[in-house]
Amino acid sequence: MKIWCTVLFLLAGARMAGTQDMEQYVARQMVPIAHIHPDSVDFSDLEALGRAIGDAKVVMLGEQDHGDAPAFVAKSRIVRYLHEKKGFNVLAMESDFWGLNYGWQQIPKDTNRIKTFLAENIFGYWSACTACDPLLYRYIPSTFSTEHPLQLAGIDNQVLLAYSAKYLASTLDSVMRQLDLPMVHRPDYTETVIPAVHKWYNIRKDTALFQPYHAIFSEITRQLAARLGPDHLWAMTARNLVVMAEEYSGRGDYYVRNNTRDRQMAFNLDWIKKVLYPNEKIIVWAHNYHVSKYAGHYPEDFMNEARTLGEVFTNELQWAGDTYILGFTSYRGTAGRLNTKPYKIDKPKKESLENWIFQTGKPYAFVDFKAFNRENPSAETPFYLSGGVKGNLYHGSHRAVWNKIFDGVFYLEEISPCVPTAAK
Repeated sequence: MKIWCTVLFLLAGARMAGTQDMEQYVARQMVPIAHIHPDSVDFSDLEALGRAIGDAKVVMLGEQDHGDAPAFVAKSRIVRYLHEKKGFNVLAMESDFWGLNYGWQQIPKDTNRIKTFLAENIFGYWSACTACDPLLYRYIPSTFSTEHPLQLAGIDNQVLLAYSAKYLASTLDSVMRQLDLPMVHRPDYTETVIPAVHKWYNIRKDTALFQPYHAIFSEITRQLAARLGPDHLWAMTARNLVVMAEEYSGRGDYYVRNNTRDRQMAFNLDWIKKVLYPNEKIIVWAHNYHVSKYAGHYPEDFMNEARTLGEVFTNELQWAGDTYILGFTSYRGTAGRLNTKPYKIDKPKKESLENWIFQTGKPYAFVDFKAFNRENPSAETPFYLSGGVKGNLYHGSHRAVWNKIFDGVFYLEEISPCVPTAAK
């Protein structure tokens, strides 16, 4: 018993010492950020972030919640910095894969068409939030009068926004007929196959549709891949329909369904990097949860089932050496997505990154974890951080090895909910 108590005492002491190491590192290496105004062209305070990113070809920008207005503003400024100073020419949004990849390529790039397209084909969390107006409706259109426009791409397999809803079924039908795929000769092709593509989301209302729809999408995928190759846009699009059928079927628990989606988003991003924009550096805009990595190392057992976009992309698809993942967090404030009731976030723990930075009085700051990891390559030191604002491990203050879950963290003292933007 005495030996066991001694072991526990030593382990507790080691954990405390490790936490103190991180606290001291944050105090020593934290970089104050002057402001988050997205229209600023003075990026001198972001140079530390640029050095941390280094030669990365993919930068993932998280957010605490899909209503985190100050993070949206800060991310917009970072996007502009990465585009103008670091040569990132593609912004891949957590939105409609087919609409933002195929549809984006089809539209004329004049200001009004761009603004309308983005308003309709990026999820309303961002396209209908005033915090994103400077990026989506001013900055991106303005880049098309320059030599290096900021292109859009989509990584989300939920192909249900305006362009996809209007054109996906008919365009896919035309492609399959031109290729004369065996699928088009099915007796029920017109009555069953095309309506399934057009309204695949009905699976959520009627789970009995899962099996027939899943079989249809799987066969379309197989035939397109056989004819065009597995990396062709149309084979990838059909594969996204398969995955959406699996996600919307309601089968399995929360993390099983999310793993299906996150895994496909990782493969979508891999395809964008290798096929659609092979020579470009890419910015990813998504939730903290999706961009996180280091799966399987959480204190909470239930979270160890999660396999996120960031984990699959950096580990399984081996992009770790070319990727920098930036999480976002806040000390206090009110959260809430558009059309939801706002609520105050929980106060951070004493031994949390938020509390350590709050004590400095700096409203905005950046901490690079990669430098800490280089100095302490074998350290497994958990500390508290609020990866989000409500719900699971990424929503509320939790103790985890955050310096390996994110490569760095952008701190904003206060979170506040989105305000709806005017129609574009």
